[in-house]
Formats: sequence, C-alpha cells, structure tokens
Amino acid sequence: MSRTILIADDDEDVRNSHKLALREAAKLLKEECRAIETENSVETRAKIQGEQFDLILLDNEFKDSRVKGHLPGIALLQLARKEGANVTTPVIFCSAESFASLKPMVERFGGVFFPKATYDIDEVARLFAEQILKPREPAP
Repeated sequence: MSRTILIADDDEDVRNSHKLALREAAKLLKEECRAIETENSVETRAKIQGEQFDLILLDNEFKDSRVKGHLPGIALLQLARKEGANVTTPVIFCSAESFASLKPMVERFGGVFFPKATYDIDEVARLFAEQILKPREPAP
C-alpha cells in the first residue's frame, strides 16, 4: 500500500526534514510514503480541497501574504475540516510560532500541534506513522 502525504511549508529545509522523517515513517509502517509538496498557501488550499491525502503536514506562516487568496495555516486547517477531500485527514501542524492561542486552536480543529523547535527525526517519524494509521472518524 502507498500513502500520500502533503507537505505544506514555504521553507525548503523544513520540507526536506519532513521528507527524511517520512522515509523513516515508511520503514515503521512497512509501506511506501509519497510526498506531495506545496510552498504557498494558495497552492496548499487547492491541494487540500481537491486531493485526498493520508496525512497533511501544515505550516502556519507562508511567505505569500501579498498574493490574492493567501491564508495562514490555521485558516487552511479550518477550511479542510469544513469542505473538500480531507475533512477527516490527520493534520500535523508544524510551526515555529509559539503564541499561546495557536496550540488550542489547532487542537480545536482536530490537528496535532508539533513545534518545529523540538524536531527529532525519529520522534517525528513515529508521530507521522501514528497519525497515518489513526482511524478516521466519519465526515460530519
């Protein structure tokens, strides 16, 4: 079986770290994990609404704030829970931002908050594998 994971982050180094952790998660799962990457919020929104993923890795602050249709990651998470192909897809919200209200907002919309500052490849790989295998609740 092959799993498809969306990596939505404007930082190439972060995307590469996620891909490395996904390779380790694939070993744990004994399954192939295929990464689809986006680097701006507009492209991310289109992917979230139009394609089904087994896991979404989502950043909060994209550098396309001057582009029409820009949304922060927390708004993309909210939209994903309301419409489109990923209403029940597990979302890991990987953010360097640490303002107090972000984690509760992520959890309110069914995401898992994971701060980038604590990035350990083995720990992240286990989290990715756990979330990929997480049973999905029926769409509302």
